Amino acid sequence: MSLLRPVLKSALGNRAHLFRATAVRTMTTASAASDIPNPQSDMLKATMTFVPEYGWSMQSLLHGARALGYPSVVHGVFPGGESGLIDAYLKDARNNYTCLVEEKLAKGELEGLSMNEKVKLLTWLRLEMNKPFIKKWPEALAIMAQPSNVSMSLKHLGDIVDDIWYYAGDRSPDMNWYTKRASLAAVYSATELYMTQDLSSDYIETEKFLQRRLGDAAWIGSTANQLSNMLCFGAKSMMSVLANRGGKF
Repeated sequence: MSLLRPVLKSALGNRAHLFRATAVRTMTTASAASDIPNPQSDMLKATMTFVPEYGWSMQSLLHGARALGYPSVVHGVFPGGESGLIDAYLKDARNNYTCLVEEKLAKGELEGLSMNEKVKLLTWLRLEMNKPFIKKWPEALAIMAQPSNVSMSLKHLGDIVDDIWYYAGDRSPDMNWYTKRASLAAVYSATELYMTQDLSSDYIETEKFLQRRLGDAAWIGSTANQLSNMLCFGAKSMMSVLANRGGKF
């Protein structure tokens, strides 16, 4: 088991104790800077309206620049071009997700729910944010799966599962923390891929798929005697995530 510790720690990052300060700092900074012109923010907002038609491409970036009256070279505000656009979108989505969940918490919408129910609700809430672009999302996954972008891809995936577990109320110590996040990362990635091919009304089949995968994970309430199996599952999950990001479901 000791050999698995560095694998899981390296893949997910030791961010548990830093998350709350990071989230608060992000929202505070965003609020304070809301009145300051931000070319990247403006470009992101303009470009995203073209992604459903043109995908995660330079064409979308050029259309976004033209819509703002910017010169075409402004796409340079996204280092890496297409990958920079995806990176900016995921950062913006995380900020929006944090605000949305904080609002739900303030309204007491998560009160009385079990840990399983919270994880399912919070995971589905995050997946729903991709709905406007879901048919073009395989392009984003393929770009993120390129060797030069894998670290960025896993960083964002780690942030997503961090957020979900944190707001679900998880405060797991030691290896249990890494194992739960590795397992949820695999569930999230598989559901994300399933969603790109789902033709059901309002993605109801994807939601059912998510429910089944969360049930299969069965990490909630595990005892110390089950820790070894959980660690093995977590390590295999991270390998699956590396293989599936950008792959076909």
